[in-house]
Amino acid sequence: MGNLFSMASETASYCIVGCGLPGRGMGWYHGLQLVQGEIAGAKLTDVVEPWFLGGGKASPPGQDFEKLRKEWADGHGVKFHAALDDGTVFADAPAGPKIVLIAGRTPDNPGFFRQALKAGATHILLEKPGAPTVGELEKMSAEAKAAGVPVFMGFIKNISAYVENALAAGEGKDVETTLVSRNDYTRDTLAECFSRNSEGLLKNMAIHEIALACQFWGMRADNITDVVAHPEGCECLELGGIVDFAKIDFTLVNSSGTKVRINADRCAGDGCCATVKDASGAQLFSAEMVEGPRAAAVAAEAAAHPDWFSYLYTQGEEYAKLKTVCAAHAAAKTTPPGVSTIEIAIEALKLAEYLTPVLKQKLGK
Repeated sequence: MGNLFSMASETASYCIVGCGLPGRGMGWYHGLQLVQGEIAGAKLTDVVEPWFLGGGKASPPGQDFEKLRKEWADGHGVKFHAALDDGTVFADAPAGPKIVLIAGRTPDNPGFFRQALKAGATHILLEKPGAPTVGELEKMSAEAKAAGVPVFMGFIKNISAYVENALAAGEGKDVETTLVSRNDYTRDTLAECFSRNSEGLLKNMAIHEIALACQFWGMRADNITDVVAHPEGCECLELGGIVDFAKIDFTLVNSSGTKVRINADRCAGDGCCATVKDASGAQLFSAEMVEGPRAAAVAAEAAAHPDWFSYLYTQGEEYAKLKTVCAAHAAAKTTPPGVSTIEIAIEALKLAEYLTPVLKQKLGK
């Protein structure tokens, strides 16, 4: 990392699109890490927040957002905008890479993406899954290529140590790797979760694990030879008129014989892990994303910020690493290793779209 920064003399300017509220918005947390100076070689210059600087400005949450706006504007010189296409984004940014980090709701992100291309973005960091459908994401990819703008994806687990170590443990062996993702919603908050993430569990929560399966284990919608559902780890509900999985557990097998098991549960606490077993069932590797000394630091964050969404501080190390490597490689005009591209996001979304009806049918839903 040090050698990379020595190659790049420019500072990358970040614009956060879809900031959201403190303690709740992923965009807000990305911005917080930037203004706190946690991201080497990068600076937060602009924030675009259409709702809390627009139709929701007078609401109580909008008034809370105004406090944040004043704090970051006065204390850190951040410029705030109600729209990405108002012609003023990056107006005061220094020379160097201009990265638009899009963290809006999935249905809104394709529009933000196209506005970012017109607003002068040199690079785009797009939060998962990127778009509601494969077709939309493919159009976005083509438009970015035509504009010469690299697109990085916010699949943070792809650059995490526990995944790197799982890959090393299984390299060259006949193994089955299990990727587990846990959220800490409750039965009382599941309806809100379904509404906020209407694209569904496979395209939202589990898309991280599906992207891992695509990028590192060679899974594709057109090479899957078997999908094994594990009913004891599956639950499909209808809440607020939306039918979705509360939890899912299945194994993928592709034409090369590679096996990956994916388990995602919205109401099982917070965290993620990977386990690797050989053909006899013997465990070769198992690790949590957060364990050891890091677990103590996360517990301290949880105690200090009980009202925050827990995934923010649980995965804070990976969020910081992602922005840091993207800034460094943008300045060096190179491709960050391990970071997912929009092409991987397309394959992940294809696989999620393939799996949704297959799993519902296998589970009789």
